[in-house]
Amino acid sequence: MGQVLKISEAASIAMHALILLTENRNEPTSNLRISEAFSISANHSSKVMQRLLKSGYVSAVRGPGGGYLLAVDPETVTLLDIYSSMDGKPDTSPCLFGRGNHCSLEICLFSKLNREADELFNKHLGSVTLADYMNEDISLKKNSNTKEKS
Repeated sequence: MGQVLKISEAASIAMHALILLTENRNEPTSNLRISEAFSISANHSSKVMQRLLKSGYVSAVRGPGGGYLLAVDPETVTLLDIYSSMDGKPDTSPCLFGRGNHCSLEICLFSKLNREADELFNKHLGSVTLADYMNEDISLKKNSNTKEKS
């Protein structure tokens, strides 16, 4: 069975990357580190980071030791802000067929469920800020193929 909640890969990468940058606020984080942290291609993370740069969420430091820095106050940026910057405002159409493509049923089978799910989605993502993750450790985990030295 597929996932019920659908968030684009770009929005998910953006949220995770900004949380990682929040953890490392005083040092630039390279695109390679971001891509390795979340097991994604460097090309894909680079495209997402460029969008975050254009949106003003991050700044870039060039040269050796460079990377991305958080450019916003983590107390003021919600996950909904990040989601919206990547995917636009969430679709709140009550019909699974989407806006303007309604089925021929008099009563939509899923309108109540969709409305409640949309409200929960917006409420949750809108109430969680980057700062809420400052004490969490989502940073790069040890690669299972890498042996730790004792």
